[in-house]
Amino acid sequence: MKSTILPIIFTIVTAACTLLCGCSKTSIIIESVESSNGSSGSNDSDNSGDTDTGGSNLVGFHATLESLNMTRSMSPIAANTLVTIYAFHGGTDNASSTAPMARGNYVAQQAGMLSGVSNYKMYLSNGLFDFYAVSTNSSNRPPVFSNGVSSVLQNGVDYLWWGCANYEINSSQVTVPIVFNHSCAQIVIELTAGTGIVLQQIVSATITPPQTGATMDLTTGVITPATEYGTTPVSMGVNGLTAQYTMLPLQTSSPMTLTLSINLNYDPTPHQYSVDVPVPDGGLQAGNSYLYQAVIDANTVTFPSVGVTDWVTVDETGNPLYPH
Repeated sequence: MKSTILPIIFTIVTAACTLLCGCSKTSIIIESVESSNGSSGSNDSDNSGDTDTGGSNLVGFHATLESLNMTRSMSPIAANTLVTIYAFHGGTDNASSTAPMARGNYVAQQAGMLSGVSNYKMYLSNGLFDFYAVSTNSSNRPPVFSNGVSSVLQNGVDYLWWGCANYEINSSQVTVPIVFNHSCAQIVIELTAGTGIVLQQIVSATITPPQTGATMDLTTGVITPATEYGTTPVSMGVNGLTAQYTMLPLQTSSPMTLTLSINLNYDPTPHQYSVDVPVPDGGLQAGNSYLYQAVIDANTVTFPSVGVTDWVTVDETGNPLYPH
């Protein structure tokens, strides 16, 4: 059975395949309940660009998200997260030069199950397929891909990517496990008080992110690192004494500019700090969450340590849920 041509294209650090994909990763498996051979819907505003070139095997998906390259801990992606999935003939077609055999838009349900937007269902023939999935880790649509390259990406977006080569489809119903990686970098600033300082809260925080203009390669999930900063500071998510921001990968040893407005020592007037934040190891690597310990003194901010930690989950307003 073949689904009707549906509508939309969504889009988006490095690949993670599961054992089922012929790769050496262990994943948390959550079975899909998409099992009926229903036809697709007709919501043009939500599905423009969905395609399915035919086949009788129903292919379903469920998705988990890896928190960090080091620990490999995983959890289901959040409900209502939008995902776009592409399927190409394995070993023959190339995402940069051929159209996908199928392309579908999905929304996450509870426990990481993916359901086709407007009841879209992917049908493929028997054979080997290369799968790619992209998301913004939110209900916002991913960017559009053309010839395997995304449209221009923005800072402040948690782009997710997954790919798996030569996955065999050989039965009437198949559930493919997706393990997303973060394709951007995350900065977390955690304040502690210096001698004689009582910290109350961060009123606001801004940082200068990398210059925009980068794109993602659909077949690798790699976002080209920026080498310069943009000219406009951006607001960080704030939660108590922690500030967080997700930005495009960066390759430079020049420091970032951080501006803090802080309530301290019970003074009703916030204190202002502007400081250069060092960039570790010549850049901010995709998939890493960098935790900076910042010590606040009367007139200075120092950074005694910076390390890579688990990716900080954010709430629906972008504020970090920290500690995690």
